[in-house]
Amino acid sequence: MRRIISATAHDVRFPTSRTLAGSDAMHTTPDYSAAYVVLRTDAGDHLEGHGLTFTLGRGTEVCV
Repeated sequence: MRRIISATAHDVRFPTSRTLAGSDAMHTTPDYSAAYVVLRTDAGDHLEGHGLTFTLGRGTEVCV
């Protein structure tokens, strides 16, 4: 049975609120963000799992 031996989380942010790219009536100053995680296992074949969650900036801390 494979076991997870490490998890690495990345908080990637794009400062789109500077130019208001992607803004709308509900999200007037969005900063698009992504929480990206890599799970590594003890498998000899370098088996990994990758996950991605997209947010509008607020709440990415909860995802990470």
